[in-house]
Amino acid sequence: MERAQAPSVPLDRLVEDLQRLRNTAGDVSYAEIAARIARTREAHGTTPAAARVARSSVFDAFRPGRHRINAVLVEEIVRALGEDPVAAGLWRQRCLDAHLTGRRSAGSAIRHEADAATGLVAPQPPAAPVVPHAHDRRALTMALTIALVVGCVGVNLFGDGVVDKFQLPVWLDMIGTATAAIVVGPWHGALVGVLTNLLGGLQGNPETLPFLPVNVAGALVWGYGYRWFCRNRGPLRFLVLNVVVAISCTLVAVPINVLVYGGVAGHASDAVVGALVAIGHGLWVAVFSVNVMYSLLDKLIAGYVAVLLARFIVPLGLDCRVRRRPD
Repeated sequence: MERAQAPSVPLDRLVEDLQRLRNTAGDVSYAEIAARIARTREAHGTTPAAARVARSSVFDAFRPGRHRINAVLVEEIVRALGEDPVAAGLWRQRCLDAHLTGRRSAGSAIRHEADAATGLVAPQPPAAPVVPHAHDRRALTMALTIALVVGCVGVNLFGDGVVDKFQLPVWLDMIGTATAAIVVGPWHGALVGVLTNLLGGLQGNPETLPFLPVNVAGALVWGYGYRWFCRNRGPLRFLVLNVVVAISCTLVAVPINVLVYGGVAGHASDAVVGALVAIGHGLWVAVFSVNVMYSLLDKLIAGYVAVLLARFIVPLGLDCRVRRRPD
């Protein structure tokens, strides 16, 4: 008697949907998918040699007629095509469920053959686990996003309070902004910035309200810059991104500082501005020079702390729902 073969239908359906996702993402080549997976692995600490994945392995995952596909590789492929961790985890679970369904089908076929010979009736196997619906996934993602935004606003306000207490020559009110912008997108970061300045004004610091555009500008540059310029492309690009954020924030902040507050906004750096003006520098030059110097330090701190926080947040199911620009 020949051994019954597990039908490949569950995996074929998964492969069809995987191919459809690849086409939706811009018909990304198998080699490019492999390269993206390798970059992601390296970003999580894997050595370049161990991070490499063969193009043929990726190609096989898209080939119909398979009886088994590496579920972890499927998850990595889905992430490489721009899906968030929640969706990628569901793809992995779906692959595992398809394997389980195939094994049950094979076992059922063998039992039916035995039952036909003995006249016994085999019990029906239990149903396969149900994968959560897209609606449930969206609700979970929204809840996590709201929690992240609230937490990031709290981080900003805490940093601002530390600066006020110790009169530090930085701001530390954009760490949460950078975190939200990097993890869930630039406009979520902008929302964190807006809420930070509004709540700061309500808490007795009205001088923070005019600087609201600075927080928004930083969020947009961090959010879009991280996705389009430096994500998984090495530490030097991220360093450059933080420098660009610092300069962008300075370009927005200096006119506000000079036109609204006459160059004296109640910050610890005001003394340095006064010293430069006293020795003959113009007000605009003095404010710009001092602001860009301290802004560089502030944004480097904010950017790198945000990346550290992101490493703890991403496993919770939030990561970069604004897709990368295709390479």
